Amino acid sequence: MIDSADTDGGDSSIWETAPDEFIRWASPTVHFRRTATRDFELHGKQVREGDKVLLWFVSANRDEQNFAKPFELDLLRTPNRHVSFGQGGPHVCLGMWLARLEVKLLLQELVKRVRSIEQAGPHEFLRSNFIGGIKRLPVRVTLN
Repeated sequence: MIDSADTDGGDSSIWETAPDEFIRWASPTVHFRRTATRDFELHGKQVREGDKVLLWFVSANRDEQNFAKPFELDLLRTPNRHVSFGQGGPHVCLGMWLARLEVKLLLQELVKRVRSIEQAGPHEFLRSNFIGGIKRLPVRVTLN
């Protein structure tokens, strides 16, 4: 819940943490596949050079070893080391700072104008094996 005291657009901690939690929850990228360039062991499993390795973002972002109560939306979650943008290196998302800012500004403006949003019908997911998202989501909006 976003407290109405935080709707002035100030630097309340919720505005710094909520965007990453929404992005963690949404996990916009479904998966990445890479080819191992060397032999290594991961969680007791041997991966050989040339093996195909797959990262399922939604699974990583719900990992109980990395997140307390991973199936709950916690807008004050910190730290929040989700993998939605990658975690550094050559494959980190260059647009992550813009995405966080866009979500933050959207939330700040939304809570100023909207009292509640309720799902008003069945949702429909985007049909894609790479990008996760909702294609259609009917909602009922109550304005302030």
